[in-house]
Amino acid sequence: MTMRELAILSNISVSTVSKAFRDADDVSKETKERIFQIAKEQGCYGQFYKGKYHKTIVAILCPELRSAHYTDYIERLQAVIEQNDGIALISTYQFNEKTQTELIEYYASYLQVDGLIIFGLKRPLKKAYRIPIVSLLSAVEGVVDVVKLDLIPPIFEAVEHLVSLGHKHIAFLGEALTKSKESAVIAAIERYGISYTVLESDRRFEQAGEDGARQLLALPERPTALLCGYDYIAFGAMKYLKKKGYSIPEDFSVIGMDNIAQTAYWDTSLTTIDSASDEICRIAWDLLQKKQQNEYYHMQQKITLTGRLILRETTAPAKNSRIFSSK
Repeated sequence: MTMRELAILSNISVSTVSKAFRDADDVSKETKERIFQIAKEQGCYGQFYKGKYHKTIVAILCPELRSAHYTDYIERLQAVIEQNDGIALISTYQFNEKTQTELIEYYASYLQVDGLIIFGLKRPLKKAYRIPIVSLLSAVEGVVDVVKLDLIPPIFEAVEHLVSLGHKHIAFLGEALTKSKESAVIAAIERYGISYTVLESDRRFEQAGEDGARQLLALPERPTALLCGYDYIAFGAMKYLKKKGYSIPEDFSVIGMDNIAQTAYWDTSLTTIDSASDEICRIAWDLLQKKQQNEYYHMQQKITLTGRLILRETTAPAKNSRIFSSK
């Protein structure tokens, strides 16, 4: 028996029945007892009753925990879930689509959690689930709510900022997982008709930045500004360049992406693009709550937030448009 069928038998709204089984204070004792009695007669009392100490269980699926980009989001999500008397369960799928699909099925069908938040949903779900699902940072269509981040405006703003400082040759430092950012950076640079170089590493995090900076110094004509796929790449690049005797931002201007906590406290605080994590997490929770409170609310929402450029200490006017000397 479904909760809707039980509500019809009880001659009470579905939301009231749901609240009764959560032992909500705004449902009278008499109403609860009547609902429970009918549920027991129909053999579904144990199916719905969650008791006085019930907490909302929300599963969070993310690609990895190694990156502060994701752990910052998770900490914010966990905080808002716990503030609303909930518990967060966290699993990683290591960017593996099959693992992600298996985890969705496990949490939604087997554990029957109260909600599911997925970072980077790879493809539309093969079936509809009864629990509310929110996809973050991806634009997958289907029976889920979507909260995504538009980085194109701040990337264009970052390039405009570098051009205004006189930089005429800009490099993008990235790796295999930053292809979409690379495309946006190239589009922004081409709008100004200036030179650009793409440096891609087969490594990740700081090692990718170190590798990219090494490639940069091997170029006969070096860019004077670096746009990095994420902040860790920027950290690795800056450390390597300083090790080789260059100064940031006097010799090279550097911009990262994500605005992880360390960016403001680096020895030269990093100019970066913020990922609106606070607002994204708040909206994700609001979407989940609406559907937890009303299981027949089926509207699917697609909300797009825009990142913002945060200017700090790693950008400065270009010393000259080309640097040929080696150190």
